[in-house]
Amino acid sequence: MKIAVISDIHSNQEALEAVLKDIEKEKADKIYCLGDIVGYGPSPNECIDLVKGVTDKVVVGNHDSAVINQTDMMLFNSYARESTEWTRRMINDENYEYLLNLPLKISEHDLLFVHSTPLIPEDWNYILTQHSAEKHFNYFTESVCFIGHSHRPEMFRSVDNRLIVNVGSVGQPRDGNPKASFIIWDTEESEYELKRVEYDIKSVYKKVVKAGLNEFLGERLMVGR
Repeated sequence: MKIAVISDIHSNQEALEAVLKDIEKEKADKIYCLGDIVGYGPSPNECIDLVKGVTDKVVVGNHDSAVINQTDMMLFNSYARESTEWTRRMINDENYEYLLNLPLKISEHDLLFVHSTPLIPEDWNYILTQHSAEKHFNYFTESVCFIGHSHRPEMFRSVDNRLIVNVGSVGQPRDGNPKASFIIWDTEESEYELKRVEYDIKSVYKKVVKAGLNEFLGERLMVGR
């Protein structure tokens, strides 16, 4: 079975549509989303509607949680706070309710899906290095834990060959590559392929400006930072 894992869409409809087209070409059997459907970008309702229509399972991200007033924005930078407040005004009741009911973790097929970390995911901590990953292997028993949150695709391996795989970001990559990022996991081979997909960044930038969001939120997409 082929599983597509996406994360950190951040209201970027163009990136999400490009990724979903690529997933269709890959003939993935299931699609899992690791959260942060919204935040930063100009198309929150459109992205939630797309995710609802195509994914098999979804977990909540910190920006999703902030929009529904379940996570304090105290640690958010000014761009994140402003876009969260904007998203709260834009999001419709049905999609608000959808975010409200997303779980923090999902475990299936000997795989764990979570936005941030397997240990206390609602604290929204980061796994950025092998050293920081090591303690988290003690907090899940599955063969693989898929994460997002940092917007940087990475892989960490434990001494018993279990994995923590960061799938990167669909809608706001921060590894210096502006192409949308996601992974395909092959359950039979127990291996994954990182995929990068081009999309129309200029169209997203224009939407950001038209929505009255800070231009920086569109500019950063062009450099993947």
